[in-house]
Amino acid sequence: MAVIEVKNIKKEFVVTIGKKGFKGALKTLFKPEKKIIKALDGVSFEIKKGEILGFVGPNGAGKSTLVKTLSGILHPTEGEAFVNGIHPYEKPQENAMGIGVVFGQRSRLMWSLPANDSFEYLKALYSIPDDVYDENIEYFKESLGIEELLFKPIRTMSLGQKMRVEIAAALLHSPGVIFLDEPTIGLDVVGKYDLHKMINKINKEKQVTVLLVTHDVIDIEQLCNKVIVIDEGKLIWNGTISELKKVMGNTRRINITFTDEIPALESIKLELMEIDGLRHKYIYSDKVATIGEVLLEIQSAGKLADLTIEETPIEEIIRGIYKQ
Repeated sequence: MAVIEVKNIKKEFVVTIGKKGFKGALKTLFKPEKKIIKALDGVSFEIKKGEILGFVGPNGAGKSTLVKTLSGILHPTEGEAFVNGIHPYEKPQENAMGIGVVFGQRSRLMWSLPANDSFEYLKALYSIPDDVYDENIEYFKESLGIEELLFKPIRTMSLGQKMRVEIAAALLHSPGVIFLDEPTIGLDVVGKYDLHKMINKINKEKQVTVLLVTHDVIDIEQLCNKVIVIDEGKLIWNGTISELKKVMGNTRRINITFTDEIPALESIKLELMEIDGLRHKYIYSDKVATIGEVLLEIQSAGKLADLTIEETPIEEIIRGIYKQ
């Protein structure tokens, strides 16, 4: 069953184009020139219960506009959206009870107070029963490791610690859906790994549906069942990561070390990336040839000292979609 349904959503903003200089300012004031910005242009998709969907796109692609629409903050110009079976923008209060939202660069917690004080405030705001509140706090102590953070002021926490209590705060009222907007921004490799592990744990154990907005391809590879790519307000890809790689030709990098220096392989099957002495780097696509054919050609070119084959990083695949 789909927890989130988006059907041909369009969102347009009317903005005033400012003019330079005093005369331009007067003209803008008395005879403003308007321009329509299409933030979303016919986007449709759905997310099933328990899925983690990665939402990817460059700055200005429309990601935040869609999250605000699903959060009930913005009303679409055309189309409709459902979250837990309701229009979020028509029933924002009811929608708020069924979702949690975490913004990587903005906090909903009280800066100078301990996390526990913010949790008590949210308990009252969402009218969370005592038994549910106590059960969730105990769960977050174990799954998110926040026990030592409950009585620590937010301003004294590291980025990773803040993100842990932010996620706990967003899930305190037991929503079935959570929107994570750049949750790992600013975190180091260890912090990202720990956060990925925590989000996966909550997703599996609580069956919380996750919409993850991110620029970090590590987030996508470690967390997401499916990925949506959006650009200039249009949805340009919707499917699994493996399907995405398959459609893009399942390209791979081939790193070769020969025992003697040889010129670049002149092959339509291989695209040269770099030659550094005995080491050659190429890209190959299974749309052009099988891996067996490629290896046969490499072996006939010279004596090999070493050869490795790597999957193409997901960021390169997504970058290829943008260029299409």
